[in-house]
Order: sequence, then structure tokens, then C-alpha cells
Amino acid sequence: MIKGSYKAKYPVQTVEKAIDILIFLKNNSTSKGLTLNEISEGVNIGKSSVHRFLDTFLEYDFVEKSDDGIYYKLSWGAFELGSDVPKFNGMDSERISSYLNELSNYFGEIINLGIKSGNYMIIIKRCFPDKVLSNHKLITNVNIGEREPLHCTGIGKLFLSEMETKEALSVFEMQKDLGMTEMSIRDKDKFLDVIEQVKIKGYAIDDRESADDVFCIAVPLKDYTGKTTAGISISVPAGRINKDEIEKAAIKMKESALMISKSIGYAEN
Repeated sequence: MIKGSYKAKYPVQTVEKAIDILIFLKNNSTSKGLTLNEISEGVNIGKSSVHRFLDTFLEYDFVEKSDDGIYYKLSWGAFELGSDVPKFNGMDSERISSYLNELSNYFGEIINLGIKSGNYMIIIKRCFPDKVLSNHKLITNVNIGEREPLHCTGIGKLFLSEMETKEALSVFEMQKDLGMTEMSIRDKDKFLDVIEQVKIKGYAIDDRESADDVFCIAVPLKDYTGKTTAGISISVPAGRINKDEIEKAAIKMKESALMISKSIGYAEN
């Protein structure tokens, strides 16, 4: 756990010390816990002060003490305090919708929000630009709620890239015959190369693999565990975007994805 980017204008030192102790317990405790002396040395606060903090934490069930009274560790009260954060900052939050709408208007294209369900990708939200030119065709190749094989979609490849190679290959082998177009990946070596490129570049593409004449760029959304919890993609007619534009679009999308990720608890190392 690290501090946020905001710097307090009027910090309360007592509160800062209390938080430092909780963070130290979170980052360093074992199943047995830590002694008063270990905590005191770890946070550089006197033992008598640390003892008073711990005594207060015990009242609120933020920490628990071993039966012999020697060891301390975080308790269920601390978990309960933060357990609703993901719920109140979920994929349906207004903040995420505003980021998706901003991206859609920036590109003038459709932006999709998708998740992994089993070995499939599902679009759960789609944003359209506020204004569309009369000759500007928008692409909707899949309906919200429909399942698509992971290896055929940009968002799906994001999830595959986080899997161990053996697991990713297992998913691919089960689904390779479910190729949706002539461009869908069916060769194992090509699949592994594509997934490696996703890891290197930090984004994935779907070049007419899930639908003819559709090109997608997808970037991951990370949750508070640092894992990909969803992905966002831009869908355009194939041929409307060139190689240089792909890189520029990916940079913009990654910037927005980072902001969304931070809103659901992700913290950069």
C-alpha cells in the first residue's frame, strides 16, 4: 500500500501515525502477527505511543491480539471498513461512464466496456459519440451481453495475456475452432506471438477477427489488486485507421484507462 497522489494541506500528525501503523501491519505482518517492539521499530514511533494506538484499534476491531498478548495483526474490522470500496466504485459508476463518453467524443467512435466471463468476453456497456458525421459509419458488431471467444477479441486478449502460458494455451485450444472470421487466429504459435505482443505493448488489437470489416484496439482496466478486471475498446471499420494512428489511439486510451483504473482502486508502483 502506498500513499495517494494528494498531499494534505493540513495534516494531522496523530492520524498520520495511526495510519502508518495500520499500513505497516498490512505490509509486514505474518499469520502470527507482530510484537509491540517490532511495530515500534518499524514505524519509528515510541513503544508507549504505539501501545496506545493499538489499544484504540482493538476497541474498533481494527487489530486483534494473540491470546498471550504478545502479537498484533489486522482484524476483520479493518477489512470491513474497506470492503465496500470496490462496490461503490464498480463498472457502473458515473465516473467511469464519463470517461467512456469523453473517449467516444474524442475519437468520434464507439467505445466498448467488456469483462471476462468464464472463457468468453462480454460487452457490458457501449458509448456512442454525441455527434456523428453523415458519412461516418459506426460499427456495432456485437450486442451487449453476447459472448465472444477470448482469442478473437481485443479485450479477450488482454485477459489471456495475464494468464500463465499453459492456461492461455488451454483456453485457446478449446476455442480455436470457434474462429469467427477467416482472420481469427487458429495457429498456436501465432497465438503465443500475439499474446506476447500484448504484454509488451500494453494493448491488444482485433483485426477483423471477431467480425468482417471491424478493427478494435483494447486496453486493460486494473483493479485494486493490480489485475485486469475489464477492458475498454474502440471499434472502427477496418481501413479507417492506419498503423501510426493505432499507436496514437492506444496512447490516448491507455491514459484514460489509467484514470478509470485509479477510480476503482488501482495504484501505480
